[in-house]
Amino acid sequence: MQSDFDPGVPLAHYRQHNARVRLCCLDCQHHRELPVEAVIERLKVRGLGDENTGIRAVAGFVAVPCPRCAGLRFQTMPSFPTIPKGPGWMSPSPV
Repeated sequence: MQSDFDPGVPLAHYRQHNARVRLCCLDCQHHRELPVEAVIERLKVRGLGDENTGIRAVAGFVAVPCPRCAGLRFQTMPSFPTIPKGPGWMSPSPV
């Protein structure tokens, strides 16, 4: 049975959100965050994709092992900047 892979939202979409690409090792959960523009540029240089490449598909192009466990299974997802707590910010009320 063939599974349908969803490549995710194109990297270009995350530019407007000032998001980063979070690369996470599936074996040990070690992660790092990379700027979207750097990921797009690296894909172009290697001839593997461009800004239309889905964020989940990026994990399949990782060529180096995890620095912590040497694993080769990765997941990629967006990482959005946190919203600073300032005037007018309200925390959720306790339930």
